[in-house]
Amino acid sequence: MAKQQEKETFGSRLKTIGMAIKFTNQRDKLFLPLEAAAILLPFVIVTALVIFARFSLLWYVSAVFVALLAGLIVLNMRTSKVVNQEAVGKPGAAYALIDGIRGWQVTPGVAAVSETQMVHRAVGKAGVVLLGEGGGPKVRKLLGQEKKRISRVVGSTPVYTFLVGEAESDDFSVTEVRKRLMKLPKNIDSKAANHIAKRLDALGIGMAVPKGPMPTSANAGKAARRAALRGR
Repeated sequence: MAKQQEKETFGSRLKTIGMAIKFTNQRDKLFLPLEAAAILLPFVIVTALVIFARFSLLWYVSAVFVALLAGLIVLNMRTSKVVNQEAVGKPGAAYALIDGIRGWQVTPGVAAVSETQMVHRAVGKAGVVLLGEGGGPKVRKLLGQEKKRISRVVGSTPVYTFLVGEAESDDFSVTEVRKRLMKLPKNIDSKAANHIAKRLDALGIGMAVPKGPMPTSANAGKAARRAALRGR
């Protein structure tokens, strides 16, 4: 069934940030230098203002908040980049990258040809989005069949279909899936989206996304993005 956003406690949020830092640092050599620069720069600027412009020492309080925000932004950006890079070619990558996006209810493997060729469904204010991955005409055909099936249930609600992958015949790379999803127009409200998601859940789902390194790795990336967005 479609997953709902779960509330995180302050302690669990700190834990996920720690996981994200470890995950990103292991894969991105530029992360620590950029993170250090983002955190230190506000203090350097305030120190210069205090010394040369005689600003109040209270400005250091503002520097603390700016440094924390800057650090979270850098963490979010670098983690997202690493997760996107690791997603290429991994089964279930499209689902792993969009699962947990605020405002979207995502259901993996609503239809499938095999464990690597499948269709995922996301429901949000744009309507219904079907994402096929694994490439080939079979998945493209499967997208059309799934769209026809759920169109009987959602009526006039827009249903978008995309084939995600790195082949020339694919609509766009898996690394662009989050950006493409967020750029879709808002066609319905949240209440209507929740109602549609429940109705579609009643149709049942096909096969589950295969277990593997990509969904596991993506958890740290999703955690970092959620933590960073909440910190802004």
